[in-house]
Amino acid sequence: MTAGTTGAEGCLITDRLFEIAEKDCDRELIVDPVFGRFTYGDIAQQVERLAHGLRHYGIGPGDLVVLQLPNWTPFLTFHLALTAIGAVTVNIPIVYREHELTRIFALTEAKALVLPARFRGHDYKAMGAALRRDNASLEQVFLVGLDAAGEAPGLVGYEALMRHSWESQAGAAPPSTLGPGLGDMTAIGFTSGTTGDLKGAIFDTEVLIATNKGLMDRYGLNQDDRVFSCSPLGHAIGFTHALRMTFTIGGSITLLEYWDPGPAIELLHQERCTYMAAATPFLIDTIKHPALRACGGLPALRVFLCGGTSVPEQLVRDARVALPETFTSPLWGMTECGGVTTCPFDAPEEKLYTTDGLPCGGMELKVVDPEGDTLPPGADGELMARGPMVTRGYYRQPELTAESYLADGYFRTGDQARLDADGYVKITGRIKDLIIRGGVNISPVEIENVIFSHPKVLNVAVVGMPDPRLGERSCAFIILKDGPKGGPKGGQSLDLAEMRDWMARAGVAKPKWPERVELVDELPTTPSGKVQKFRLRQIIAKRIAAEESGRIARDAGG
Repeated sequence: MTAGTTGAEGCLITDRLFEIAEKDCDRELIVDPVFGRFTYGDIAQQVERLAHGLRHYGIGPGDLVVLQLPNWTPFLTFHLALTAIGAVTVNIPIVYREHELTRIFALTEAKALVLPARFRGHDYKAMGAALRRDNASLEQVFLVGLDAAGEAPGLVGYEALMRHSWESQAGAAPPSTLGPGLGDMTAIGFTSGTTGDLKGAIFDTEVLIATNKGLMDRYGLNQDDRVFSCSPLGHAIGFTHALRMTFTIGGSITLLEYWDPGPAIELLHQERCTYMAAATPFLIDTIKHPALRACGGLPALRVFLCGGTSVPEQLVRDARVALPETFTSPLWGMTECGGVTTCPFDAPEEKLYTTDGLPCGGMELKVVDPEGDTLPPGADGELMARGPMVTRGYYRQPELTAESYLADGYFRTGDQARLDADGYVKITGRIKDLIIRGGVNISPVEIENVIFSHPKVLNVAVVGMPDPRLGERSCAFIILKDGPKGGPKGGQSLDLAEMRDWMARAGVAKPKWPERVELVDELPTTPSGKVQKFRLRQIIAKRIAAEESGRIARDAGG
């Protein structure tokens, strides 16, 4: 293949790969503890071979291919090869199973599926065979870790595929002539499921470049930066702000196949990674882990962007101490509009701790009331975003697209927020997550910030629970720093009385105090680390219903 346009702007990701491979083939591209180390030249050769191999198996321009792999090198090679031949990468988290994939195939009618043969005890090969049998559109299943081809109809082993010199035998047009235009659909990213909905946002190259250019310009990211990829590549933050970011800046990427704070810190230290973007639980795990001190607080790490869910003020303060050489900033964004806001290096300290940052270059924000009228600074309402990072709608979901992507270019985020006079935004919760207690709106994020600062609390999520008189009351699901739930065996405990005392000392209005505390070992999250509050609401509603049934039964029994 030949290189295309020079530079990151106005350039396909494959053009970028081959441009660097021609000029600097020995520049390191990938550090992968599972598959090894690779240069731009190495990956260019692999991508060319795979692109021709995919063409041999009938994959071509416009075809949709579902890519479900861990953070492994083949994720990058498949995405690049699919782009080179004009096919569309459909990104999904590695944890999805038959239920989710069946829904995705019904919506996309994808032609092929890429899976690990086996990963973390799950038999993906068997799942792939079943999906191929039950979905008429699915013609080929490519299996990474299956070192054979043709052992079953439609199942193709990646390792065997890559041993064949497809590039020297292809008689068709070079794959580089089949790539998409900059404004053509090149990927679909499914939202991560904080509400249980299934929506596929449409990405083109222009959106993907803009999504990273804002961060590149804000933090001076360049080819010397070493990206750490711990967020799943099959989700927006890993796909855009790790995989695609690497090619935007021409840097290198270090892959971690699944999140584990100990190995993560070791890799960050050994590879001297300089930049990462990850969800709030990842930052909590990092700064609390004993290995961090042994690694000197990761002095090479310049930037840690923390998002995906609310970032408590106390966490940012703690990170500044634990990672003294790292600029840790909240990151707000969505699959549908990228990482829109962060704090710049020169942000006032108070803004860094109490806001979610300023919009990156080219992005506009406004806050509106339920009628769509713009609200003044300081007023809470729905956050709207417009600019080059906004995706092109939802794939084959025109009604949802029309509801969220407005004619004037603004995207309805569904987040409740306020803008201050300086343009900094504070996300105060999801509109659907608001607790309405006796007709008064309560922001869970505000309460979570206060609870998170309690010395016993490791993490917290506040949700509404049903109440026959007030409609809803607030329930705090809390993970303690030490000891099992409830602490009956010597660990810590935290009851409702102690929590109410903490809220009173913090000066919080009494109607906002949690009215129930549930101590848990973990919170239900998406693969990217966002808390699934809809599941917490379901859990507490079932518990309350069971308690009420038990009470009625006891009363009836005399």
